[in-house]
Amino acid sequence: MSTEVELKLRFPPRYSCYIKQLQLLNDYEIKTPVKQKLHSIYYDSPDFILRQHRIGLRIRKIENQWIQTIKNNGTIYDGLHRHNEWEYPVIRENPDFSQITDQDLRKFFADEALRKSLQSIFVTDFQRTTYFLKPGKDFILEFCIDEGSITANQLTQPICEIELELKSGDTSQLLQFSATLQKQCSFSLIPENTNKAMRGYALLTQSLKKRNAYGESDN
Repeated sequence: MSTEVELKLRFPPRYSCYIKQLQLLNDYEIKTPVKQKLHSIYYDSPDFILRQHRIGLRIRKIENQWIQTIKNNGTIYDGLHRHNEWEYPVIRENPDFSQITDQDLRKFFADEALRKSLQSIFVTDFQRTTYFLKPGKDFILEFCIDEGSITANQLTQPICEIELELKSGDTSQLLQFSATLQKQCSFSLIPENTNKAMRGYALLTQSLKKRNAYGESDN
């Protein structure tokens, strides 16, 4: 298990190229930026039992590798996201619980009925550009620009955000870096208090309400 700490900032899509040319990216860069296309499938039961227990289950394809991620016990404040995270490779896009080491999660997912009920509920597709930065001594972060979309049934919503993930250092340094970043931008970077999973659930709820309004069925 690891504790992921990241700051999410939303920005208007038209400023994507501007952000990628910011001087601070050149000043603090320690590795060549990486571009990746990420396809993620989020799972839950029809009655959203995972969401009720504040558990997120995602399987993401990066190049030719599938990675399963489970998150829980998260907190969000002013764009700062902190949660427990378990990640491990899987051979396909179906959930695999054989590698879980956390005893509480093992017990939770031991329920065979629950496991059989899990299904894909929404997906995300986006391009991530990752910069590896070292703005100060013992302070390292990943500066990610995500551009793409969330899809739930036939509804889509754009993804256009920066994720500042703390790899070494403390939260105060991350917040200070965010303030410096904001000063270098001629537009507002808005703290994002919803993650992609939360936005996906909201979009899914919207799509289900739309179906019900037109008397449509999922069957």
